[in-house]
Amino acid sequence: MPLETHMILRCPEASVYIYAMPDGENPKTWVNKILSHILDVSKVHIETDSLGKPHLQKGMGFANWSDSRGQCVLAYSKECEVGVDLEFYRDRNFKAISKRFFAQSEATNKADVFYHHWVKKEAYYKCLGGHFFSVLKNDSYPDAKIWNLQGPYREKHELALCLKIK
Repeated sequence: MPLETHMILRCPEASVYIYAMPDGENPKTWVNKILSHILDVSKVHIETDSLGKPHLQKGMGFANWSDSRGQCVLAYSKECEVGVDLEFYRDRNFKAISKRFFAQSEATNKADVFYHHWVKKEAYYKCLGGHFFSVLKNDSYPDAKIWNLQGPYREKHELALCLKIK
């Protein structure tokens, strides 16, 4: 199976490999197929903690994925916890949602600003855990590095990656 990495991010803490699912794949089976290939095992056992956060077996590294509108991205690192979020734009009441869930300074009625913040918050939560709504209300991201990235999609979208800093 050819394995196409769409991006490799190298920073002092870790290397992170980011994969975008090809068209025609099923996100549920694709994630396992890619992780099996990366880890050179026939089947990957993914455990979830009490909050539903997925974990690979100890010593196998860290993985996280996100899907939106039938597209999926996977982030994998051998060295540190990762969180990733992908969101395609859709019509919403951005002002009402951001006023309810974001920090006061982040309230907006603009889609690009809303999604820029939303994916960062979601990636942070998926990486570090915690109480979801307190993460949304916070406008800082302690113990983490977060990047907004551009995926290989023609449709308007936002993509964020978070790494846990030890």
